[in-house]
Amino acid sequence: MKITEHVYLVGSGHYGISHAFDSSIYVVDCGSELVMIDTGAGCDVPGIIENIKKDGLNPEHISTILLTHSHADHAGGASALKASYGCKVCISKIESGFLAKGDDKSLKLDVAKRSGLYAPDYTFSPCKPSETLADGDRRSIGDFVCKSIMVPGHSEGSMCFQVNLPEGKALFTGDVVFAQGAIGLLNCDGSDLSLYRKHIGRLSGLDIDLLFPGHHVFVLSEGQGHIHKAIESLKLIGIPKNFL
Repeated sequence: MKITEHVYLVGSGHYGISHAFDSSIYVVDCGSELVMIDTGAGCDVPGIIENIKKDGLNPEHISTILLTHSHADHAGGASALKASYGCKVCISKIESGFLAKGDDKSLKLDVAKRSGLYAPDYTFSPCKPSETLADGDRRSIGDFVCKSIMVPGHSEGSMCFQVNLPEGKALFTGDVVFAQGAIGLLNCDGSDLSLYRKHIGRLSGLDIDLLFPGHHVFVLSEGQGHIHKAIESLKLIGIPKNFL
């Protein structure tokens, strides 16, 4: 589903365009290359590829997969896509081991299954990352530059990716921040409100237009205002609005 001139939504359990376990999966048309942000859970990778083709894009041009974090709904399809297309898989160094090992405990899949978010028989396909990312890293991909912004809180090494497009400054936030300033705090190891408070300021002053979170609705104008709500809520005494 084409959202803007360069951004496509090619998977989402929320919108019913891919498996119910999937986060939002975005593809950015960078001219000679495509970059995919997150991969979904890996339950129906052929369906994701078919969506890409229906949008008039060539999946053979996927050169890079940027993973916001290692949770299964965002990273479970990385192994199959890497094997099929030889694309680079990039994730924060902190979460690279979780992705490579792929066991339920390190991925927090054990508690997610108990919570009914996945079927008991769901299995995660481990994936060895091609590259690890640090806060502030920049990668030139085709016509654009993708900047990594690490914002721990939802998970130990959650990352957002900023891409300045002709149609506006875009931020892909995974489960860090959502429309209307909601955050992605979980009741499990690795998710930490104090880390949110410490690092959410990295998203301040970016002048973001387009906000593309990992779940629920995306925002096509004045995205920074939604981010500002999250930043301000983390300065108050109450628990901020959450995405679950």
